[in-house]
Amino acid sequence: MITNDIFTKRQITICHKANPGNSLLKYLMLLVACTIITPAAAQEHEYFQEDKGFFNSLSIGASASTAGIGFDVVTPIGNYFELRTGINIMPNFSFTSKASTDIPYNDTEYSTDIKVKGALKRTSGEVLLNIYLSKRGGVFLCTGASFGGSRLLNINARTDNEELLALIRQGADVGVEIGKYHLPIDKNGNISGGLKVASFRPYLGFGFGRSVPKKRIGFSYEIGVQFQKAPKIYSNHGNISELPEEADDSFKDIMNILKVYPVIKYRLCGKIF
Repeated sequence: MITNDIFTKRQITICHKANPGNSLLKYLMLLVACTIITPAAAQEHEYFQEDKGFFNSLSIGASASTAGIGFDVVTPIGNYFELRTGINIMPNFSFTSKASTDIPYNDTEYSTDIKVKGALKRTSGEVLLNIYLSKRGGVFLCTGASFGGSRLLNINARTDNEELLALIRQGADVGVEIGKYHLPIDKNGNISGGLKVASFRPYLGFGFGRSVPKKRIGFSYEIGVQFQKAPKIYSNHGNISELPEEADDSFKDIMNILKVYPVIKYRLCGKIF
């Protein structure tokens, strides 16, 4: 918490730590489990592939990944390449945390708690190219890009604390500390903002399995990263200011670590023709 004399440059910052919900952890554990058990199922049908043509076949797929629930279409480009285009929808994984502080004012300290809600919810597109190391399929490298969905994490909160609102109306700059930034609270007690990344994110990964199977149904999985740059703070109202010292909170860790976004994807596909 950083507090300056409210008669000069008045600034009150509320710092909190947030932990992801159990639903997100269970989702990630399920993806890891699928990655471990899939190779045998994928291998069963991948080593007896006939020669593939150019754009003469099409498959559709559904996937579960750390990028969200996905849907895509895939077509072969000869025996060594597959072109993929699709969309990923991140479900609304949300969590809540309390922000608290002691606010000195006129030789009196006021204590207040603010319930902060964080939400991982976004929609993004992707165009990818699978590059197979063998004509038979099996292991592949994947390159391409994801686009859209630049808002990685939404942060919202509201306080009805009359003492805190009175300080804001008198000119006190009250806000939540996110990493080394001050996210303001408006005169109605609302906090609205979040973390934003690049809209265009190059992708690099590798996996196992054909996305256009020989039979009607196929499986594949992959592991990769999106190069999204370090997340930045945005606010839907008010100005963001930089703090003298970086806060030791969960958002600081997200901003420092997630310069690349890890992707673990498990995909079920069906051949159309």
